[in-house]
Amino acid sequence: MRADGRLRRTGLLLGVLAVPALILASHLYVMLHAQGLDLAFTGIFVLELCHWYLWAIAGPVVWTLAMRWPVTGPGRVAGILRHTAAGFSIAFVVVAVYIAINTAAREVPALHSWFRQIPRTPRDNALFLFTSYFHVELLVYTGIVAFANAAASRSALQERERDALRLTSALATARLQALRAQLQPHFLFNTLHTIGSLVLQRQNERAVEMIAQLGDLLRATLAGRDADLIPLADELAHLRRYIRIEEARFGDRLKVAWEVAGAPGDAMVPAFILQPIVENAFKHGIARRTGEARLDIRADAANGTLRLQVYNDGPPLQPGWSITGCPGFGLRNVVERLQVRDPSAQVALENTGLSGVTASLSFPIAPSAGTDLGGGDA
Repeated sequence: MRADGRLRRTGLLLGVLAVPALILASHLYVMLHAQGLDLAFTGIFVLELCHWYLWAIAGPVVWTLAMRWPVTGPGRVAGILRHTAAGFSIAFVVVAVYIAINTAAREVPALHSWFRQIPRTPRDNALFLFTSYFHVELLVYTGIVAFANAAASRSALQERERDALRLTSALATARLQALRAQLQPHFLFNTLHTIGSLVLQRQNERAVEMIAQLGDLLRATLAGRDADLIPLADELAHLRRYIRIEEARFGDRLKVAWEVAGAPGDAMVPAFILQPIVENAFKHGIARRTGEARLDIRADAANGTLRLQVYNDGPPLQPGWSITGCPGFGLRNVVERLQVRDPSAQVALENTGLSGVTASLSFPIAPSAGTDLGGGDA
């Protein structure tokens, strides 16, 4: 495979070099015929091919020098001086070799018919070729150096872009980990506060039950602490553990409904993304009701978008309320985590009917996700 690749590259290079050979041969043919010299176009073209194919040898040498002596950056002056000396040297060598080939070709008997009308002596022909081609070789050398530097600059730019993407990804990961680290102490404080309240109320059995459920929840949290994304099924299972702790606090007056039967269980979602939403529903909605309270968890997918909703029938939002203006960090944390992942993700809180608030999260999901979750009322 490597040999085939080299052959293809060599063939491509020879084909490219044949283009200027054809152009110059045509130019010389027309010019010499205008002077009354009847020269064979084939001979002129063959000699021009010999000339330009010399750059198939000299070109890689120039490219190597261009990579070694950059003409940009701190060492550009030294690089330019070195290329000036190398350019004159290589141009001289190329012209000298071409003069030797041209002179030798005129001495081959079988080729006399190609060059019989050239009036110049070998010495005059060599001088003519040198003055006609030396500047061309300098231009070719300069073009190769310029192209090599442009290719190197493009490669360096692409590498910097890859480094920037890697850095952006690393920063996003670090930011997500920092945001997640904020959630765990916050949730733990709230739960321990509830357990303490139960102990003060001498509801020891409920406190012990809550401690056991807290242990299950912490084990699940620690098991997934290194995962930024988890399946929706695992996220909902974690949320069920959390809500069972809250149910121990609110007792029979809390009614929880799960409407997740049509959601793709294997859709990947940010870990623990729903817990702050539910915490907010308990703190600002359900906890402020004196009678029976309701909490609905909904999940569905349509047109490649996953939508998660949390409804509570607590007091409505105040006029002018916004996520960016709320004093707590839980909701802002959710917004930041989702938008770090995908700027098109949306988080919204709105009053629902005459009573209650619905929090909605929506973000794109992979089209291959298709496992349904078992649902039902809890």
